[in-house]
Amino acid sequence: MDKDKQNLLDRLLTEAMNAEEEARKFYADAAGKASSQAGKKLFAELADFEQGHYDRLRNFIEERTTGKTTDRQEPTRAFSGKSEVEGEFEPNKDEIVKVLSIGIEAEKKAQAKYREIAKMFDDPSSKAIFTTMAEEERKHETILDDQFYSLSNKGTMIWGD
Repeated sequence: MDKDKQNLLDRLLTEAMNAEEEARKFYADAAGKASSQAGKKLFAELADFEQGHYDRLRNFIEERTTGKTTDRQEPTRAFSGKSEVEGEFEPNKDEIVKVLSIGIEAEKKAQAKYREIAKMFDDPSSKAIFTTMAEEERKHETILDDQFYSLSNKGTMIWGD
């Protein structure tokens, strides 16, 4: 990879880390706004996943700069959702619906941005880090969409133990 592409990659990785940190803060704040245990757990888990994204990007940068391979984290584990039958009523419904809407849009934008960045690079490791991140953001969007639907239509959060 030529020097200009390396500099571009470094800048984009740093921007991605900053975005993941902001997403972590957003979800951590949302966990505090939820009244139901299901809502608190959902947002806390999303905050943890965003921290995992941040850590994975940081490890990728460290590998590039030091040439040493660090322990690679596996892609985000599956979410631990539960069925709608067991959903928990959310007293802060309107506020949480608003948070979910913002989260859905943010996940869509992150996903699109990561896909565009992946197209900029030919080397497999740079391309893979961004395509993996895009796919994980798509999974988060799906989870938030499901929560939005349940909360809007039934008033319940469907996140599990």
